[in-house]
This record gives sequence, C-alpha cells and structure tokens, in this order.
Amino acid sequence: MRRILFRFWVVNLLLIIVLFMLYRIVIAELQPADATILGRFFNFMDILLNLGFSMIYLVVMVSGSFSVFLNQIEKIKNSYLMSFLTFSGIPLSCVVFLAINVSMDIYQYDFTPTPVKTLLCFSIFYLVCSVIEFLMFRKKVKNLLR
Repeated sequence: MRRILFRFWVVNLLLIIVLFMLYRIVIAELQPADATILGRFFNFMDILLNLGFSMIYLVVMVSGSFSVFLNQIEKIKNSYLMSFLTFSGIPLSCVVFLAINVSMDIYQYDFTPTPVKTLLCFSIFYLVCSVIEFLMFRKKVKNLLR
C-alpha cells in the first residue's frame, strides 16, 4: 500500500510542477499595459502580484499533496469521503475560496484582477486532476482488497 500511495503522490507532485510551470508561462505572456512611467509601475506591480500568487499556489499545493499519505490509516482508507478529502480537500477549499472572492469582486466592483482569475482557472484544473487521481486510487484499492 505504501508503494501505491508513493506512486500517486509522485504523480500528484509532477502534476503540481507542470501546472506551476504553465502558470509561470501564462504570467510571462502577459503584455505590458502602457509605456508611460505609471504604466510601467503598474506592470511591475502586476508581475509581483502574479509571482506572489504563483509561489502561494506552489506552496499550498505541495503541502496539500502530503495529505495523500493519510490513506495509510485504515479508517481513512476505508472511508470514501475521508479518502476523497485527502486527495482533493485542499484544492477544493482553495477553489471555493477563490470562487467566492471572484464572485464578490464581480458583484461589488464589476471587476476581478487577472491574477486571481488565472489562479482560479489553474486551481480548478488541478482539482479536476486530483479527483481523477482519487478515482484511480479508489479503483486500485478496490482491486487490491478483492
């Protein structure tokens, strides 16, 4: 069981790294807003904000990936909900938090900063991938217990 969990954790970690690199590529493709001094300042601040969000994204996802190892505990492994939360609990809470922030920004200001929307898109993609990974894990555990 430990080898299976380790494999799923490595796949999860590789997925996080790939998404982090894609996130950084998306950030790099953003065009500067203006050629004036104020425009350059805002562009610099936007880059710093994007880099900060990307580092937060990396730290949260990597630290959250360690919860997969909680499936070594029999009570967690046998419970479908708790096992799901070890794979997708942290990404799900991040998506819910970001979705609430985006919806509040749209409702209050009719505007949402681009970095937050980009972070939400990448978080949703990671959540979908972690759910798929969870379903594959449950199938493997079910076959193993037979």
